[in-house]
Amino acid sequence: SAFIFIGALLTLVFGVLNLIVAVIVDTFAENRDKDVVSRAADMDMEEVEEKKVLAKIFTKIDADGGGTLSYEELQEGARRVAEFRHWLRVMDIDARDLRQLFMIVDEDESGEIDPDEFIEAMYRMKNTESKTATKFVKHLVTKLDQEQQTFKTDLGTSLATLTCGLEKSIHDSEKALELVAEERQLMQKFVDGTEENWHRQEEYFQQKLREQEETLQKSIEVAMSKASEVALEAALQAAAVTAKNVMSTVSSKSAKLAHGMH
Repeated sequence: SAFIFIGALLTLVFGVLNLIVAVIVDTFAENRDKDVVSRAADMDMEEVEEKKVLAKIFTKIDADGGGTLSYEELQEGARRVAEFRHWLRVMDIDARDLRQLFMIVDEDESGEIDPDEFIEAMYRMKNTESKTATKFVKHLVTKLDQEQQTFKTDLGTSLATLTCGLEKSIHDSEKALELVAEERQLMQKFVDGTEENWHRQEEYFQQKLREQEETLQKSIEVAMSKASEVALEAALQAAAVTAKNVMSTVSSKSAKLAHGMH
């Protein structure tokens, strides 16, 4: 029973000691989290050291010494430079993500990555606090959702306005077509009436022409008749005068002849 008692006592003692150590560690960690100044100083020191490492990695990737990295050089560096490959491993980036990584790092979209872009982007991606990143993502998602709702509302309003405008345009077009049809019918009636008037006027003029032709024909016949009578009378008078002259001549000749015979 003494061994059992001693064992239980030792277990209790070690349990209490572990509890005390856990409390001390938690307290120290809590105080450490609250000590923002110390944490910021440590983070500044770590940032300087990590950026020096990133500068060396950039130099190793930039094999041609051009001072910038193309996408092909970034791919080759992921295969050739061990430090860069380990850095990508820590950030959970594989070969399939290199194109997306290049687009993220190339902030000015120049098609090449300069040292400052490489160092700053790679450092932020590795050391960004997950809680902060989650809050940023949540903010962006909320903002996108608000913009989507606004766009949806504006789109609905625009569609409603456009629909009303289209309906009004269709209604106006139908009215215009009806007016055009009515005007066409009136024009057709006018044309039909004009043609009928033309036919009537043509018949009237033709009748007048026929009457004038008949009157002229009668006048010509009367004139010719009168001319014939006048010509006949003149001819008869001329014949009478001629006959009278002949008779006078004959009588004169006869008288002279008779006088000569005596």
